[in-house]
Amino acid sequence: MEQSRPAPSSPEPEAHATAGVAVARGDERERLARRAGIREVVFGVQDGLLTTLGLITGIASATAGGRPTILLAGVVVALTGMVSMGTGAYLGGVSERDLKAAAIRKERHELSTQPEEEHGEMVAILQRSGVPHVQAQELARALAAYPRLWEETHIEKELGIPSQLPDAPIGDGIRMGATFLLGAIPPIVPYAVLTGAAAFATSLAVSAVVLAVLGLVKGRITSSSPLRSGAQVLAVGAAAALTGYVLGVLLPRVLGLHIPPGAV
Repeated sequence: MEQSRPAPSSPEPEAHATAGVAVARGDERERLARRAGIREVVFGVQDGLLTTLGLITGIASATAGGRPTILLAGVVVALTGMVSMGTGAYLGGVSERDLKAAAIRKERHELSTQPEEEHGEMVAILQRSGVPHVQAQELARALAAYPRLWEETHIEKELGIPSQLPDAPIGDGIRMGATFLLGAIPPIVPYAVLTGAAAFATSLAVSAVVLAVLGLVKGRITSSSPLRSGAQVLAVGAAAALTGYVLGVLLPRVLGLHIPPGAV
C-alpha cells in the first residue's frame, strides 16, 4: 500500500505574516506623521500666542488702555507674523531640501565612481554598529548585490537622511502661517469687546487657558507629564506677558516718550 506523502506547506501563512508586518509598519509611520503634524500645529499656535501676548501687553501698559492702538498693534503683529512665519518655514524647508538633494547626488556619484572606497565606508559603518569585521565585509558585499538597497543604505546610514525626500514644503509654510495666526487671536479678541482693565485681565486669562491646553496636548504628544508640560507652557506665557508689561512701562521713560493715558 502506497504511503501518502505529506502535503507541502503552504506559503500563505508566511505571506500573510509578511503583509501584516508591512501594514503594521505603514500604520506606525502614519501614526508618527500625525503626531509630528499635531506637534507642529501646537508649536505654531504657541508661537503666535506668545508673540502677540507679549506685544499687546507691552502696548497696553505703555498706553494705559489705548484700545485702538492695542487692537491695531495686535492685528499688525498677527498678520505680519503669519506672513513671516509662513514664508520662513517654506524657504527654510526649500533650503534644507536642496542641501539634502545635493548631498544625495554627491553620494550617488561616489557610489558609481569609487565603489571600493564606498565598500570600505559601509564596512566601517557596520562595524560602528557592532558587526564584527569579517561579517561586516560579507554583509557589505551582500548589500552591494542589490543596487537600490545599497544606495539607500549608504544615504541613510552615511548621510543620516532619507533617500526619498519630501516634495517642496509649501504645506509647511501654509500650516505654520495659519497656526501662528490662530494663536494670535485669543490675546486680541478681548480688546475688541472690552475696554481698560477688563480687557487686559480677560486677555491674560484667555491666553492662560489656551496655553494650559496647549501644554497638556504637548505633554500627550511627547509622552511626558501633561501637568508638567502645561505648567511649563504657562510659565513661558507668564514670562512673555511680564516682559511685555515691564518693557511697556520702562521704554517710554528710557526713550523720553510722553504717551497720554488711553492714547491712540
